[in-house]
Amino acid sequence: MLPPTRAEDVEGLPAGVALLHHFANTEDRRGFVAHGRRLTEHDALATPVDLERWLREHDLLVGDAPDTKAHQGHLTRARELRTALRAALRQDVDGDGQGGDAAVGYSFHVTLTAGHGAHLTIAADPVDTALAHIVMSALTATVKGTWHRLRMCPAPDCQWVFYDNSRPGRAKWCSPQLCGNRAKTQAYRRRQTT
Repeated sequence: MLPPTRAEDVEGLPAGVALLHHFANTEDRRGFVAHGRRLTEHDALATPVDLERWLREHDLLVGDAPDTKAHQGHLTRARELRTALRAALRQDVDGDGQGGDAAVGYSFHVTLTAGHGAHLTIAADPVDTALAHIVMSALTATVKGTWHRLRMCPAPDCQWVFYDNSRPGRAKWCSPQLCGNRAKTQAYRRRQTT
């Protein structure tokens, strides 16, 4: 089975998890050959225009384009959020899925009213509001119990963020057939040379 070309090509993800999966994989570190196809590293958020396009494609940004003076700052904040998200999803060496802590700063205002419940207001410009919705997706995934199934493949030449659909929820590799087998082959070769 060929790996997906884009994160958006992965089907069957829960709605809130899909947004996190797609955003984390805008930094695609895969750099290996799979079934004759060369995967090359790329960053889907290389420019402020890329960020705006990605946010619009994911219905996080509507209306007029944001202030052009803030474009580079938006891109920096988006990349910082992505780095924090990926760090939190990274599996440690033991593969227990306990990635590092990552802090992200956003200001939220929640209004609680009788009959209407809670309403979230984000006092920021449209791009910061869009990024805050990604943060809220992470909070929602945590509350729904789906966060722990998002993982980063530990293969150094992959690091694809994947959703573990397995019943026990202990998958280590994005693809046991690709990355798992490559790791086993590399370990075997190391043992043979020692």
